[in-house]
Amino acid sequence: MAKPKSPYFLFQAKLYPVLPYLIYKANQVKKTYPTPPAMSNHLNLGSSDEKYLIIGESTAAGVGAKDTTGTIAHRIFESFGKKVEVINFGKNGIRVKEVIPTFRHQLEAIEDPMEGVFIYMGANDCFKLTSPNEYERSLLRLLDQVKTQFNPNWIYLADIPPVQIFPAFPSILKSYLKDQRSFLRSQMKKIAQQDDSIVFEEIELDLDKSFFSEDLIHPSSFGYSAIADFSIAGLKRANKI
Repeated sequence: MAKPKSPYFLFQAKLYPVLPYLIYKANQVKKTYPTPPAMSNHLNLGSSDEKYLIIGESTAAGVGAKDTTGTIAHRIFESFGKKVEVINFGKNGIRVKEVIPTFRHQLEAIEDPMEGVFIYMGANDCFKLTSPNEYERSLLRLLDQVKTQFNPNWIYLADIPPVQIFPAFPSILKSYLKDQRSFLRSQMKKIAQQDDSIVFEEIELDLDKSFFSEDLIHPSSFGYSAIADFSIAGLKRANKI
């Protein structure tokens, strides 16, 4: 994974003069491609002493899936042979700093430890231009909360979706999103390198049109299945499962 070629303040200096135009183009995309409904804002699948928690933004919320069976939560549940319990919380549009406030009451209601935790975040921190330092602080707070409350054996920190190649976005948006994503991913990699319990790896998927839902931004059920399979394979590569 290539490191950013220049400091973040230089990226900001290049970004700010064109920011109003980028916001205009982003609003055009929203009007042209309406957001599909979420299918898994909150899912509980199975019942077992072996429990797994999924937390995330639209990826965990199943935006673009055909139904609950086409979500990441369901695919992960299937990957463990449906012999486990999967608890899923997702909300479209949230940033990392908003995860704890958004799900505070639901998470506090869970008393059992987790075998593992999946975190699918970062796309909205790209779209909303969260600074790398703020992103790192927010992510560390989230990870600390998860570890303290659930004592998982591992945390799968999913790579940020490759927002710079989403078909719905015009080329000028893709260019800036690519750089923003690079800055945030560097922080994720640094955190993972300092903690053996965290699994982070660069996403490698074939993102053709079948991967995306009708809005050409969020995954389809096929796309969610591919993401879940990549996550499970990554845990196996890291010898966590």
